Amino acid sequence: MADPNNPSGALPGDPRYGLSQEELAAYYETKSPSWICKGYFKQDGGIALREQAMDAHMAYLRKTQDQIRFTGPLLQDDGKTPAGAMALIDAPDKAGAQSWMDNEGYTQGGAFDRITITRWSSSMDLRWDTFPRTPGWEQFVVTALDGPDSKARRDAVADAHHKFQASVMDRYVARGPMFEDDGAKMIGSMMIMEYPDLKSCEEFWAGEPLNTGGVFADVTIERWRYGNTLVYPG
Repeated sequence: MADPNNPSGALPGDPRYGLSQEELAAYYETKSPSWICKGYFKQDGGIALREQAMDAHMAYLRKTQDQIRFTGPLLQDDGKTPAGAMALIDAPDKAGAQSWMDNEGYTQGGAFDRITITRWSSSMDLRWDTFPRTPGWEQFVVTALDGPDSKARRDAVADAHHKFQASVMDRYVARGPMFEDDGAKMIGSMMIMEYPDLKSCEEFWAGEPLNTGGVFADVTIERWRYGNTLVYPG
């Protein structure tokens, strides 16, 4: 049963925790958005272009680090070879996020074959310089796009979802809902998880009530890791 004093079901540490329905509405209307910026390297020559653009890439991350929540490479199935790059950034609108991505070193160097930018709302206050990492563990990006009747299906499993979240809270690096560009409609969820291996992450997802409740029409799990220590302390 939902807690009337915490209608969002949010957990401690989530900025929505304890807000009333009216406060929740105001929160989403006034909250500055974040953006998931992904670039995938060209199959032919993309890695070489990445290496050539590395200094510019790193310089740009240092220059804009106050805007960055998390950034790092997307990896191929071997967990080592770069497949692309992902940054979670703060920007007031889609144009601002596009400008950030247009000026990113890899973009300027022509390394990307494809770029996606998706509006996102962080449900955690952690950032790249505050997250407590687990040495030797891997990170995975779970991107889940809503299917038909997603709101009704999400509402039906909301209590179970929040209880499940509480049981795996220490495994989240980042999490939150995705929206259309103007923020008017929720279109899915994105989270970064930290687990010993891919199998453990897949077991987490198999137990997520939003997944078993049929909320999502399409789900991808991508390998990712924290960026270079020149940007990330420790």
